[in-house]
Amino acid sequence: MNQKERSKILIIDNEDLNVELLESILISEYDMIRSYSGIEGLQKAIDDEPDLILLDNMIADIAAHEICRTLKNNERTKLIPIVIITTPDEKDEKIKSLEEGADDFVNKPVSYLEISTRVKALLKIKRLQDRVVKERNQAYQYLDVIGSIIIILDKDVSVAFANMKACNVLGWKKKDLIGKSWTDFFPEDTKEIQEKELFQILEGKMELPEFHELPLLTRNSDGTTEKRLILWHDVVLKDEEGKIIGMIRSGEDNTERTNMEEELTKANEKLRLSHKMKDEFLANINHELRTPLISIKGFSELIYNERLGELNEHQKKTMKTVVHNSERLRHLIESLFYVSDMQNETIKYTFSLMDLKEMLENVTTDMLSNVEHKGIEFKKEIADTLPIVKGNSKYIESVLMHLLDNAIKFTPAGGMVSLSASEDNGIVHIIVRDTGPGIPNEILSQFCTDIPENASESNICCTNRDYGLIICKKIINAHKGDMGIDSEKGHGTEIHVRLPVFENEKTISE
Repeated sequence: MNQKERSKILIIDNEDLNVELLESILISEYDMIRSYSGIEGLQKAIDDEPDLILLDNMIADIAAHEICRTLKNNERTKLIPIVIITTPDEKDEKIKSLEEGADDFVNKPVSYLEISTRVKALLKIKRLQDRVVKERNQAYQYLDVIGSIIIILDKDVSVAFANMKACNVLGWKKKDLIGKSWTDFFPEDTKEIQEKELFQILEGKMELPEFHELPLLTRNSDGTTEKRLILWHDVVLKDEEGKIIGMIRSGEDNTERTNMEEELTKANEKLRLSHKMKDEFLANINHELRTPLISIKGFSELIYNERLGELNEHQKKTMKTVVHNSERLRHLIESLFYVSDMQNETIKYTFSLMDLKEMLENVTTDMLSNVEHKGIEFKKEIADTLPIVKGNSKYIESVLMHLLDNAIKFTPAGGMVSLSASEDNGIVHIIVRDTGPGIPNEILSQFCTDIPENASESNICCTNRDYGLIICKKIINAHKGDMGIDSEKGHGTEIHVRLPVFENEKTISE
């Protein structure tokens, strides 16, 4: 046997001859440790951690059975096998020693074969015990490092094991937690129900739920208690005969998540109320804006059409601008409420057959005063005939007005804006071009996504170029069409709108 693998044997005997005899028998295979008193033997058992102890039954200073009791009650020495060396007439002390945990005995005079056989057998058992303890400790280490709470309960619902996570959550040291009744951690308001359920499970009268959430009382560092919510998954432990002997509980602390969910629920309720107030406010604003606008637009048209008297050329031109801008304002208001409906997903399109040529002619006519005012050139190339398109005329007209209005607005004096419309292979192509500064990249990138998350109805309208373009894109997409932008800084902008022709194709002649 390799020197490193030799087992250590402690002899506790106050007779030199007995010690020398035992040593002479065993020294060839084992490392021997001598002790000539009970007190010294107890100390060496703790300090040297022998693999086996040979204890004389009549040791002088301490009774052998007391030495056995002391060693078996010590966590460090309780698994060391103890062999009592005795004589046949020392029956009472031998029985006491065995009752106090001695593992075996050998009668004097000691036989070489008997002592060798007993020692080898007990050391083999000790090695097996050591392996089991090592594997158990390793398993406990694994349980300590995992992120879940692990609790093992015995049949009496006492804590037989708790990993480090459980100790941290519960606020107890492991040595104080072991042996404590699990019911001590139940809050008073749920204690009766939890106790009843737990005992029913351990008595086999209740099926284990796959997962269940239960409150526990935990201890804080300042001594106060706190209720925490734990999500448990339980496994019942059974012996070889199938009888329930305990339970393993693995859990996750759901307190923070539950608190967060409650906060989110409250926040969502506040948000819902806020949206409700916003919708009510917008509905009121819608009414408040439309009512005076209708009057302004109506009276402006009466004046422009000279129903209230003749106008000179300058007055006529001025009133045309008023009528146009009142219509433009109407479209801006419609866009504002479109965004609100879009975010609430309450938009309902009413589709009908549309005469795009007439619509384009009307829109460009309305825009001429703006073109003249800016001092820019305007070109129009609308095909003599355009196919019928099915859609919502109000929204499509808003798109066309917005695109032309933007082109005029962002084109400097002396520049050019053009509008073209034609049909190709079942698609109506509408192109708005300008020679303005182009659209910044950040706006183009937003156009390719959606309404920005931080946008609100209060800052989204057609006067903001980026949001207005996104609204236009949404409307065109809802009509099963598409919209694209070609723009380069300093080289103008070209916007393409493509709308599908109505299936039962008809054309409108000029």
